[in-house]
Amino acid sequence: MRLSIIIPAYNEEKAISSMIERTLLARQDIIKNAGVENVEVIVVNDGSKDNTRQIVERHKEVLLISYEKNKGYGAAIKQGFDNASGDLLSFLDADGTCDPRLFVGLINSLIKNNSDIAIGSRLGPGSSMPKIRRLGNIAYAKIINFFGNTRIIDCSSGMRVLRRAALPKLYPLPDGLHFTPAMTCRALMGKGLKIVEVPIEYAQRTGKSKLSVIRDGLRFLKTILGMALFYKPLKFFITFTIICLIFIFTGILVFWSFK
Repeated sequence: MRLSIIIPAYNEEKAISSMIERTLLARQDIIKNAGVENVEVIVVNDGSKDNTRQIVERHKEVLLISYEKNKGYGAAIKQGFDNASGDLLSFLDADGTCDPRLFVGLINSLIKNNSDIAIGSRLGPGSSMPKIRRLGNIAYAKIINFFGNTRIIDCSSGMRVLRRAALPKLYPLPDGLHFTPAMTCRALMGKGLKIVEVPIEYAQRTGKSKLSVIRDGLRFLKTILGMALFYKPLKFFITFTIICLIFIFTGILVFWSFK
């Protein structure tokens, strides 16, 4: 069994060298403790305008895929999948928030539970995730759980392991930062794939975040609701109707109370 680790990177010159070194060092731990024969590391430089590409080129043990123009977080991961040779496919962010050694726990849980996808859950008590993003992730998970009858905790984690056989069932997936919640929704609502979550530590990132709380938060919400409408239309419309009726009756009561 072989593992491919994909690291998407966009303007990560402050973090990428350390992330690569940590990932390369983690390979022996993963091989020893997760029953993996080989670990390949793929970095996808997603049109970085800084020195990310030049820094990655110094690491000869890494397969580098580089774009001239930025295509998006999801597009970079999908390109990594296309060039990966592993039976298990994985990815993590280049910003240093997740320790690559934690892939050991994800792989072991994936195999033990006979799951299709293992997600590193970042919402534990020691998480360094900003509060507003934490609240957003909790809200997104509750929506997915409601429509999918599941118990997911972190639907948008950027540290995952999945079986190659599960990948065709997950496509199509978007190119942007909403790649991860879309994957979670499609797996749980549409394809009936089995997901296991493993608590992981989430550190403060190196460098500036590319995620916009408002813009990307709304995109995440739109993606989740769109998936719910597509896969669970009856439940979606019943829920929407009930919410509308509540607002209508509340409005009537408020109107009559001031009349």
